[in-house]
Amino acid sequence: MSTEPTDDVQDLTIALAVGDAQALGDDAQLLATLFGSALHGIALLRTGGAGADDLAAAIEGTSGLLERLKAARNAQVRQYDAQSGSHGALGKAMGVTRATAQSRRKLVLKEPPSALEKWATGDTG
Repeated sequence: MSTEPTDDVQDLTIALAVGDAQALGDDAQLLATLFGSALHGIALLRTGGAGADDLAAAIEGTSGLLERLKAARNAQVRQYDAQSGSHGALGKAMGVTRATAQSRRKLVLKEPPSALEKWATGDTG
């Protein structure tokens, strides 16, 4: 795979079902922007020569995306627990052992939902 920059600009399309796009509303654009920033940061790493300002902007976008993804996962774990999902299936979904999934689940449940978890669930109240 070549990491040399080209003059060709390719659009990246992320397919969302209509219902998903409607549920996300304006947050879909926010997430797409953060994802684009994270991808740009990886491209900067692969092409080299990025300045500190470019890298700082990429770090900001990547951090914002990671924070929201972690909150979404925590909210999903919380709801999975409410539906009495098994530790084994949770471990498989997380790509970890059953015991690790159980430990992570306990960590999520011992704290109240964060503001970003509430954002992930659409709880704006």
